[in-house]
Amino acid sequence: MKKPEISVIIPVYNVEKYLRQCLDSVLNQTFSNIEIICVNDGTKDNSGKILEEYKQKDCRIKIIDKENGGLSSARNAGMKIAEGEFISFIDSDDWVDCTMLEKLYNSMVSLDTDISICAVHQFDEKTQKIDDSNPYYTLGYFDETFDNKAFSYKDVRPFIMDVCVMAWNKLYRRSLIDRCNAQFPDGKIFEDGPFFFSIFFKTNRVSIVRDFLYFYRVNREGSIVQKGGKKFLDIIDVAEIMFDRVKELEGEDLILENFCKKKVEDFISRFENLESKYKRQFARKLSRQSSLTDEKYYTPNMLKGGFLYNYMLFSGLKTGSLLQYRKIKYRMKIMYKFMEILYKEEGVYFFKYKKYIKRLKKRPNLFDIYYYNDKIYVSILKKIKFNFDFNFSELEKFHEDD
Repeated sequence: MKKPEISVIIPVYNVEKYLRQCLDSVLNQTFSNIEIICVNDGTKDNSGKILEEYKQKDCRIKIIDKENGGLSSARNAGMKIAEGEFISFIDSDDWVDCTMLEKLYNSMVSLDTDISICAVHQFDEKTQKIDDSNPYYTLGYFDETFDNKAFSYKDVRPFIMDVCVMAWNKLYRRSLIDRCNAQFPDGKIFEDGPFFFSIFFKTNRVSIVRDFLYFYRVNREGSIVQKGGKKFLDIIDVAEIMFDRVKELEGEDLILENFCKKKVEDFISRFENLESKYKRQFARKLSRQSSLTDEKYYTPNMLKGGFLYNYMLFSGLKTGSLLQYRKIKYRMKIMYKFMEILYKEEGVYFFKYKKYIKRLKKRPNLFDIYYYNDKIYVSILKKIKFNFDFNFSELEKFHEDD
C-alpha cells in the first residue's frame, strides 16, 4: 500500500450526532493520498460503532481505541502512529470543504512552507447560521501583502496575539513537529495555544489560504468550553506554558507585552463565565503563578485606553481574594458610569438631581476624572477635588475566609 502523504487525526468522544458529516467530508477530499486516524477516546455513545462502520467502507481509516484522556491525549496518540509527511487535525463535531487538504498542501509545496492556514466559517448550532464576522477566524488581520508568500512570526508582530492558534484549520509539516517535539498538554483544555506557539516561533515558513475551508461548530450542546466548569482553571496552566515560549524570544518585548495583555483579558473573561463554586479556586490558583502575575511584565502602556478596566480587575484577581476583586470591580463600574454621564453628549456635561437637569458647556481642563490608590477623584478647574470612595458595607456578606 502506498505511504500516505497526509495523516488526518480525528479525536472522537460522544459525537454520534455529528460524526458522519465529519467523516464524509474527509473521505471526499480531492486530495486522496491520506490516512484517517480516528482516536476513540473512550466514547460512551454510538460513535465507536459509526467508526467501525466507516472503516469497513474505506481502508484509509484507522481506529485507535483508548481510555478517555481528553482532546490533547487523543491528538498525541494519533501523532504517534501517523505516517504522513504532513499532518492535519480535524475535530469530530466539525466538517471541512472537500478541497481543504489539496489547497493547503499546494500552498505548502509551492511556497515551501511548514504551516499553511485557511479561513474558517463559524457555524452556530443553535441558529444554524454561518458567522464570518470574527477576523480571528477569517484571516481578517492579514492584509494582501501576505498572499502567496511565506512569512514568520516576526512579520505579524502588530497582531501576533490575533493569529488563530486553533489546531484544526492548518496543515503542518511533520518534520517541524518532530524537530520541536511539539505535543498538546495532556489533560488540559485550551490546548491549542501551547502546541501552536511551540512550532510557530521555530519556523520562518508559514503561508495562508484565504478560502473558507473549515466549518467550526459553535454553541454545541455538551461542548466543554460552553460549560464554565472546573476545567476552565486549565487556562492558567496553559497560559504559563505559552508564557515560557514567548519569553524565549530574544528582544521581543512588544510581543511579551501583547501576550500579557491578551492573557489578562482571557483570565477575566474565563473567570466571569466560571461557575460560582469554582471562582475562589481560580483566584487562588492564579495568585500562586508568580511568573504570570509579576508586575515587571505589566507596563504602563497597558493602562491606556479601555484596557484600564481589565488591568484593574486583574490586579484584584491575582491577590487570590474574591472580596478584593469585587471591591475593585464595583469601584471601576462607578468610575465608568460617572464618566459616561459626564461625556454623554459632545460639548456638554449633564448633571441630574432629582427632577432637575443642568447643562454645562465643556471647557478645556474644567473637569478631570482619574483613579488613584483605590479612589475615584473628580478635579474641577484643577483646584477643588472631590473623593468618591465607595461604601463596601453591602459587600461584606461576600467576605470569605481568605
